[in-house]
Amino acid sequence: MKSLLTTYETVYKVEGMTCQACADTIEAGIKTNLGVLLAHVSLEKKELRIQSDTIFEINHINSVVTNLGDYRIRDNNPSLISNIVEYFVSKKPIVIALSLVTISSLALQVPTNTFDINKWFMTYMGLFFMLFSFLKLLNVSGFSMTFRKYDLISKKIPVFSTIYPYIELALAIAFLTESLLMYAMIFTLIFMISQSIGVYNSLRSSEQIQCACMGSAISLPLSSLTLIENLIMISMATYMIQTYF
Repeated sequence: MKSLLTTYETVYKVEGMTCQACADTIEAGIKTNLGVLLAHVSLEKKELRIQSDTIFEINHINSVVTNLGDYRIRDNNPSLISNIVEYFVSKKPIVIALSLVTISSLALQVPTNTFDINKWFMTYMGLFFMLFSFLKLLNVSGFSMTFRKYDLISKKIPVFSTIYPYIELALAIAFLTESLLMYAMIFTLIFMISQSIGVYNSLRSSEQIQCACMGSAISLPLSSLTLIENLIMISMATYMIQTYF
């Protein structure tokens, strides 16, 4: 007598795919390692569809997928909290960088026994530019190639993308030494507005572009967090300019 097996179909979201080859790699890996009845990966929908006679734990699927490349599987209908956690985990490098800048700038306020928002903004912006210029200077040519894909100034003046890491370093020194502050704040405002518009346009058109903010050593796609990072700097620079007039 032939036994009847129950077939389960499960759909998961896939993160980290950038091309059809990625989708094909994941699909082949799932079929080989999990022995499923059917596995299909859609690059367009960022989905993995599995048909099998058993239900796999998502951690088990991830153990297979993460060995294939920089990919991650998550539930197709996660809770709001899970979505938030997953989002920040996927943006871990920039979250860590911004956290370090925030904590360090606040820590430098402790010895004064008073909180001066102007001093904090200057310290924050100085540390921000110091850290991010360091990451860009590790590979200036790699950074410039990515940066000119979305920065408005670099699109018009390509050489700007090459000298920008050095400009950030100069801005860091200006803010930390409180020198030429008005010029530093005006240039910060101009550069961050240029980048913000470029990031917004890229996100709106769903372009798959790497974020140049952390240089080419760290692979991180453009996201709303990149835009928020720039808007914070715009807000700080605007506030500081107003206090100087």
